[in-house]
Amino acid sequence: MKKILGFLALGFFTSLLFVSTLDNLWVNHKIFFVVLSFFLIGVIVSFVREFLALKPFNQSKVLLSKSLIYDFLAVFVGSIITYIVSIYGGLGAVVGSALVGVFAGLFVKPYAVAIFCGSFVGMASPDLLGWLPFIFASLMASSLFVLAKDSFNGFGGKLGTIALSSSLLIWVFIRPDFIEGSIFTQNQSFVIVVVAMIAALTTYVMNIKLNQGPVVASAFIGLLAGGFFPFIDPVFGTTLAVVGFGASFVGMSNTLRMPTMLGIMLAGILFGLIFVYSAPYFGGAGGKLGTIAFSSVLSVSGIRYLITTLFPQRTCVI
Repeated sequence: MKKILGFLALGFFTSLLFVSTLDNLWVNHKIFFVVLSFFLIGVIVSFVREFLALKPFNQSKVLLSKSLIYDFLAVFVGSIITYIVSIYGGLGAVVGSALVGVFAGLFVKPYAVAIFCGSFVGMASPDLLGWLPFIFASLMASSLFVLAKDSFNGFGGKLGTIALSSSLLIWVFIRPDFIEGSIFTQNQSFVIVVVAMIAALTTYVMNIKLNQGPVVASAFIGLLAGGFFPFIDPVFGTTLAVVGFGASFVGMSNTLRMPTMLGIMLAGILFGLIFVYSAPYFGGAGGKLGTIAFSSVLSVSGIRYLITTLFPQRTCVI
């Protein structure tokens, strides 16, 4: 039961964001609607594969083991620290989350993944989640992290999807207004896609090729993006910092899920497109960036599986 609940939570909220983006594209950009609909096939394929790969729950395994309790607490602590640092420390959500990730990756390695997951909840806007709803969202994320521990491992963006799922579950009860998203020009959209592709690829190289691990690689790119882009452009640069950090979650994927750098680049491009056209939805909710990355990686991984299955004699470049 634990495995199924975690799988369903991640699957539902990922699908919700993807379908919302498709709805926006149907109204405004029919060509991109067709393109993204094709990649939706990949998402569905990955969902089916992961569901079939779920192993039966081991009844002899203690649900509340010491390691799971520590994971639960690590997610909660990571979210609280990030929320305080980003808001009251004045560092902003990107730098705040990235700093927590770097610290966890260097000094608390056994719980770095859990702490980094919590940091995405801590990126929530206080205008959307005040302290009390935020505390409940953090506890919900801690629970979902434990429930989803055996689902979708190796897919970049999974941690952020846990954070968004938690924020939206709390939103159901309090119903605050989401922060209104931006509308980007064609030139801005192009730059966003390019930055997303580069950030995803750079993170993947640090993570896999340089053996720095997913948390440190992503957090480092977040710090770099959060410090560089707002410095060169105080207005649009803030958006690019968010894009760079969000796309770095694509690069957190392992080689089993994303074996080629070309596939990572494609997922990075897809991240940029979804970022642009999902802007009207769920603004201010922590974890949205990770959910976009998760959707992108699921999609490319699913498309790759289809190609290798239908044409086994050919080498799949993605």
